[in-house]
Amino acid sequence: MTQRRPLALGAAAVLGLGSLFVATPAMAEDGTTGAQIDTTASAMAAAKNINSNKEIGDDLAVGAGTLSNGEPIVLVSEAPDAKVDAIENLAKAEGVENVAIVGNIVPHASTDIVGGAGYFGAVSGQPGKVGTCSTGFTAFSPEGEPALITAGHCSSDGAVTEVQFSDPSNDAAAGEFIEDDGNGIAGEFGFSQFGGVGNTNGADKDPNSTDIAVIDITNESLDLLPEVTDWTTAAQDDLSLSTTPIKSVGMPQSGTISKSGRTTGLTTGSTTVRLKYTDGEIRPTEILDGYFEVSDRWVHSFLGGATTRPGDSGGAVFQGETAVGVVSGGPDEVPVGTDDYAIYTLLEPALGFTDGYTVALDIDEPVVKTDLSAGVAAGSDIVVSVPSNAAELTVGMGQMGDTIPVEGAEVTIPAPSQPGDYTWTLTAVNGYSQSETVELNFSVVLGAPVVNDITSEESAVTLTGTGVPGAEVAITLTPAAEGAEPIELTATVNEDGTWSAPVELDYGTYAVSATQTFEGETSAAGTGTVSVVPAAPAITSVKPGSTFEAADAPSSISGTGIEGATVVVKLNGEEVGTAAAGGAASESGISADAAIVGADGTWTLDLGAQLGAGAYTVEATQAINGATSATASLVFNVAAAPVPPVEPVDPGNPAAPVDPADPAAPGQGGTGGAELVNTGTGFSMLPFGLAALGMLILGGGAIVFTQRRLQSSAAE
Repeated sequence: MTQRRPLALGAAAVLGLGSLFVATPAMAEDGTTGAQIDTTASAMAAAKNINSNKEIGDDLAVGAGTLSNGEPIVLVSEAPDAKVDAIENLAKAEGVENVAIVGNIVPHASTDIVGGAGYFGAVSGQPGKVGTCSTGFTAFSPEGEPALITAGHCSSDGAVTEVQFSDPSNDAAAGEFIEDDGNGIAGEFGFSQFGGVGNTNGADKDPNSTDIAVIDITNESLDLLPEVTDWTTAAQDDLSLSTTPIKSVGMPQSGTISKSGRTTGLTTGSTTVRLKYTDGEIRPTEILDGYFEVSDRWVHSFLGGATTRPGDSGGAVFQGETAVGVVSGGPDEVPVGTDDYAIYTLLEPALGFTDGYTVALDIDEPVVKTDLSAGVAAGSDIVVSVPSNAAELTVGMGQMGDTIPVEGAEVTIPAPSQPGDYTWTLTAVNGYSQSETVELNFSVVLGAPVVNDITSEESAVTLTGTGVPGAEVAITLTPAAEGAEPIELTATVNEDGTWSAPVELDYGTYAVSATQTFEGETSAAGTGTVSVVPAAPAITSVKPGSTFEAADAPSSISGTGIEGATVVVKLNGEEVGTAAAGGAASESGISADAAIVGADGTWTLDLGAQLGAGAYTVEATQAINGATSATASLVFNVAAAPVPPVEPVDPGNPAAPVDPADPAAPGQGGTGGAELVNTGTGFSMLPFGLAALGMLILGGGAIVFTQRRLQSSAAE
């Protein structure tokens, strides 16, 4: 924040008399001023008479003065034909012959306020001095009142209270001195914190250390826009003519950063700047979440290269269309060889100290995606695309309305149920921020009634659907079975938009067609399907989870069902029974005979042979009149057949079996087993036996000899 003396405050002083604008000529040196004052006084008297006249009734006089030729003149906003004579006569009564029509006179100061604009306020205790800062972002108070977000140090710890906006063309970014914008007092600081809580110094790594303030707008003529100026239109004294919309608030991301403020206007840089380290090296440095000491106060902030100067404090810091910070400070001198930089308060955490203030967001208008040009059917969907930063869609419906939460990119709204012409309004909303309101004019036409699809195992069926309340519904059911006659029904749509029609139906599938007639107009047909299906057949020949011995494996599957129904059976997903009696075998080789439910309610499917070992899943359905039941299923197993024992054989003669009572091989001649079994090697084992015996004798002798040698050595 900078402090300087105002150089041109009050440069456009205006005298007023009620709603009267009075322009007084500058004082001349030729002595004519007194005469001019007299003529001006006459003109003012005439204007006062015009405005107080009951016959005229309106304050039509809006100005009075003296022409350059010295004649008095009265200015009126309008002069209706019926009042012209009265106006002229009242003017002439004061010696005024000149009455000019100029329309209403309004101030030409811009009342559109955007982020980045400059403001100033008197510093309490320092007469004649003002502090200048920049607006960060337009905002809302917790109650939805207009406000501004700026830097906490701009209030000078409460020494600045009321603020005014400065004239852009005279701000440092476009001019050389401070001048008010002509709108008067804009508002006053509602909350400010610079450093720790209570404007203390704060501390490094203390999340309560910040630099944030809010200004409550008290000037009702100001219109706050959720945008940030780029200062290219400052010379036109309207910063709102070229701006960047703000659509979200977030934490800074690595990349480009921009800043807007009254002193340097719009500047752009990187979140990475070159700093000089203690080892003398200059290195790229990026700090997106840190703590910096600004003057003697610690601020939870981040670093960037969008440069600033005194007076930019509080200005908007943003990336694309996301608000990320406000200007807190910068270096008083940039070290040689390094980048200029600035310190920005982290906006998102700082807002938490303001007790509920929120940044105003620019929200795009919702867009209706449904083509309504030819009308829309009653009760059908109207699809609306909503912007990503909207939380709700407000729908105005005349005296009624609705607020619909936004989840995703679209909202679906049902059209009215009654035909007619409608006008809706659609507004995308996020907190107190909202889009421009879209007016939607459309016609609801009589559409086809809705017919609900039904599947039932009971013959007593109630058809249902929706339509226009009060409409008469004509229903036709056409059976799929050949030769069956259509069934005609009627129903009336209830006040809640539903209709129903009970009917008794045979097994089968029916195509449903329905029209509705309302106020002499008949709609197109809505369609649906009704299926009356049999219950699933029962499988009775096999118990769920049972295991059959191989000899008892099933060769057929049987159960119960509805007389005349055709049962289709599958084993392990492969169909083994069809509806055609005497049908051909399936690809698996298992007979595919028909299974028709008999008069006794039973059915049997002959598999043609016993099932082999394995696990089986059996499934069965039954169909009648083209309607197929749900599936009955169960699992069972067939055990493998036992394997017979294998008889032992003669090792010497594998072809000859061995007598278990006499292990000696047949033909060996022995009966007591004294003989060695012939191993079939073809040679005798005797030589090997004698060699082994000799080695044992030699070994024993060696041991005796060694012992004697040891005893002899001991004696010596």
